[in-house]
Amino acid sequence: MEVQGILRSLMTFFNRMNILVWLLGIFIGHAALYLILGTATWLATSLLATAFYGIILLVGKLIASRYPDKEESR
Repeated sequence: MEVQGILRSLMTFFNRMNILVWLLGIFIGHAALYLILGTATWLATSLLATAFYGIILLVGKLIASRYPDKEESR
């Protein structure tokens, strides 16, 4: 697969993803990890990690919104 095809597939994935579901999954995963590790500040750490990944996902979605969806243009 060529590089443009891979990039277009990635941008299509970002356009279609549900950010809230992903952030909920990321929060649950981090909370479980920090609880298992016995971190005293597991809630704050989980919220910070979720916020960090939320920013990355939102920027990715913003960039992806500038790419036309190949399947929608048909």
